[in-house]
Amino acid sequence: MEGRSARLAPATLLLAVLVALAGCAGVGPGGSTAPSASAEPTVEVSIRIGPDGPELPEDAVAALQAYGADHADEFGGMWVEDQAHGAFVMLFTGHLEEHAAAVAEIWPRVAVRQARYAEADLVALLEGLDFEAMAADGIELVSASLDTMNNRVTLDVKSNDPTLEVRLELEYSGMVDVTVYPVPGEWSNVAEGPGWRLLAAGVSESDAYTVRAATDADEWAAMWDAIGLDGAPPVVDFATEVAVSFGHGIGSSCPELRLDGVEIGGGVVFSRVSDPLAPRGCTDDLIGGAVFVVAVDRDALPDDGFSLQLFEDRMPCRDCGLADQLDVELP
Repeated sequence: MEGRSARLAPATLLLAVLVALAGCAGVGPGGSTAPSASAEPTVEVSIRIGPDGPELPEDAVAALQAYGADHADEFGGMWVEDQAHGAFVMLFTGHLEEHAAAVAEIWPRVAVRQARYAEADLVALLEGLDFEAMAADGIELVSASLDTMNNRVTLDVKSNDPTLEVRLELEYSGMVDVTVYPVPGEWSNVAEGPGWRLLAAGVSESDAYTVRAATDADEWAAMWDAIGLDGAPPVVDFATEVAVSFGHGIGSSCPELRLDGVEIGGGVVFSRVSDPLAPRGCTDDLIGGAVFVVAVDRDALPDDGFSLQLFEDRMPCRDCGLADQLDVELP
């Protein structure tokens, strides 16, 4: 067992235990653009401490897992149904009454339910998926996962083949639930909108989660240098416009980001962006910012200034040293 507390606290304390259950395992999104098949998730179980100790002993969890492993030809997986009371669900493809009686001897709060497939067979299918062959056929993998609760493998891919979903599901005899997304086409940033126009867009190493503003030529020159985009700064008429920039954090595997618009109203200016190639698996590293430099009409702004924000709502981490909000005074 992983993550057990070093000492027991009073009766009301919850003991967090990480139990290696065959829950929803996955390969793909959030990890790498070249995923490897895996089916070894961990599920966090909160176990209430009673007057006589933990309601769910560690050895009971291990024994339930061992029982499933000993009956792998019929075991469909298990998960926590009620964390506070240590209630579990275990799936089996047959002999349900026999399995229910056996696991009740290990732990009384286990519901035994019917499964169509053994988990071992689903895991073998998941780990045997030929992603390279799919890619050679023009099929782009988004994710492949073991869905224990629904007793199947889920496969999300991109393709413009209207028959692919049915063909793949038939190929795997119902063991795989396939979702097909269209392959994204050509895309471009929105270039203008009410009260604003796009001046430049690019990647800056310094401006992740950062907004900037310039209200005159000197501030504009310094702002352009600080952002670090190539070329000369675009022309801005500071008698009628204000220059602002929005720097959205990006990772190495998914650097593409599209500007969908700039919202101006109520004394607040913020950007709207989206991933033009979604859905896809992206790494969580940070390589810099996708920066959009915009000219905002002064007529669209309050005379005394405005609040410039990266998003409509500020990011939840207010003390992370991020410059995602700026109060701008207008001379």
